[in-house]
Amino acid sequence: MLAAFPIFAILLMPALWLVMGRPRFLALGSIQHENRNPKISVVIPARDEEETLPRLLASLKHSSHQPHEIIVVDDGSIDDTARISRQSGARVVSPDALPKDWKGKPWACQSGARAATGDWLLFLDADTWLEPQALSSITQLAEEPDAVISICPYHKIETIVEECSSFFNLIMVAGSNAFGIPDATRQDSALFGQSLFIAKSRYEQVGGHEKVKDKILENFHLAEHLQKQGVPRHCYLGRGSLNMRMFPGGLPELWRSWKKGFASGAKQAHPRALILISLWLVAGMTTIVSLLVALAIPSPEPLFLGSAAAAYFFFALQCYHAFRLVGSFSYLNALFFPLSLLFYQTLFFIALVEKKRGVQTKWKGRDVH
Repeated sequence: MLAAFPIFAILLMPALWLVMGRPRFLALGSIQHENRNPKISVVIPARDEEETLPRLLASLKHSSHQPHEIIVVDDGSIDDTARISRQSGARVVSPDALPKDWKGKPWACQSGARAATGDWLLFLDADTWLEPQALSSITQLAEEPDAVISICPYHKIETIVEECSSFFNLIMVAGSNAFGIPDATRQDSALFGQSLFIAKSRYEQVGGHEKVKDKILENFHLAEHLQKQGVPRHCYLGRGSLNMRMFPGGLPELWRSWKKGFASGAKQAHPRALILISLWLVAGMTTIVSLLVALAIPSPEPLFLGSAAAAYFFFALQCYHAFRLVGSFSYLNALFFPLSLLFYQTLFFIALVEKKRGVQTKWKGRDVH
């Protein structure tokens, strides 16, 4: 009877491949169409990003293909964001005071787009950076002027604390519904908040970030708006092209960041993706409980012990493969997946409770509902 639980977990594990089975990566290389060299304006919304901006600006400076311009939108920073940006050759834009009905990032993106003079807009978060050939590959995507492109950066892990983001990163990507099986399921995918590549004319046509001015997870809502407008969306994973490091400030920063948006993100996730992710998480939790019970029983049935061990092995193997799609997570993270999974479940539960109670989270000096 007990053996049924780990077997049940194993049967649920393919749910992950149904939602993440077709990852897409940029084809790195030089520009194939030399006669088509669109002017790309890189727009970087930045609020107190003196620690992260230098790496992004340096990567743009050493890119094999140079953008038309680099615009840093100084969103009320109180550090050296503006000075560092100017020293690196970027154009600094200081937007007007934040309107009452706008969130900070959509307002910064809209202000940067208005100031841009290029044909295409490449929005990048300040904590990202590009590989040398990445901008050349992104430029090739301009061959489809009606589409909107979004790339999920590859999370570069540098500390043990950052390993705690493994399930958050994976589920964020899976929840976009951009890499599922079969292909038809990806037609209504979301966008990733860290990057957006769109023709300026198309951006103005659809109303830009004004359509999502009061949203925290503006990428989800912008994707919904574009879908209603019939605008195709293509998503890629950033491994080998676009990187990010999310939480150099340690556990408090990691905790606040994921908590401020993850409960809302679950609400915005595609229903099919949400169901499949939930089934996979049930498989993980069932695996943990089954193995703990098998180890706690003095003389467990061989079938139960064997199936519990098999379930643990298969889930850990899945974790390793999936984690490495989205970040440079250690194999030890996958091997000891119960630690990061329980951390995820705890934070997510607290986020749901606080969201229900209307608790605000402080993020970069602003209250976030």
